[in-house]
Amino acid sequence: MNARALLLCTALSLLARPARAQNVEYLAGTTHYRVTTTTTGTQTTPLGNSDFELGVNQRITLELSRQAKDTLIATVTLDSIALIGAQGTPDLSGLIGARFVSLVSPTGRIYSTKPPSTSSPLLSQFAEGIARFLPAYRAELRQGATWSDTTAGKMNQQGMDVDRTIISNYSVEGDTTIAGERAFKVARVTTARAVGSGSSQGTPVSLESSSTSDGAFFLSARGVFLGGTSTDDVDLKLKILAQGAEISMKQKAHTTIEPVR
Repeated sequence: MNARALLLCTALSLLARPARAQNVEYLAGTTHYRVTTTTTGTQTTPLGNSDFELGVNQRITLELSRQAKDTLIATVTLDSIALIGAQGTPDLSGLIGARFVSLVSPTGRIYSTKPPSTSSPLLSQFAEGIARFLPAYRAELRQGATWSDTTAGKMNQQGMDVDRTIISNYSVEGDTTIAGERAFKVARVTTARAVGSGSSQGTPVSLESSSTSDGAFFLSARGVFLGGTSTDDVDLKLKILAQGAEISMKQKAHTTIEPVR
């Protein structure tokens, strides 16, 4: 067999082998992030339609420490937050320093979360996103791997009891380099539906929403979350039961998460 034929056989044998999976778990340590979100949308009320645009800039610190072989303590701290383009910008100073402490698996699946001891209605709007800041994934990562996750349950959203179902589909699209580190790129497409009712600010209301999210996150081979991007489309309908009035909203949000050295 000549050298060219030998090289060809070697290349074909490598292509025939399945990509070797790498077992990756989150690494204990502290990382700072910049989170930028731009939202545009339209709101329809009995008084008419209005367009809106809002920007949210946050700085977040993530601390991970090992509690047990199968458990990490994830502490997410909101270091700063600023709203851009909001009419009558609320006072956000009470949110600074808010800490969310979660027990999670080594691959980010949440066991439990302890939110800050505050009743701020503003914080509740950011609470879930902050608490679930760290993405969950399958431990064995290799190019081409795919999986799905479904979660369903009840939650309280601004005084309403809401039933929500979330379906997420993941695929490992390959390797890339971020901030000098080799990283896995994991694409994530999520759909969510929610229905509920209750009392919001003393007014009986019902809610129905649906959303889709298309994005990706990056995880280093060492187990460090290196940020991500997402685009979220949300349709929401809120009915004021006593008046028979309906408020609907359509919005699109673009979010970028970047580690800050």
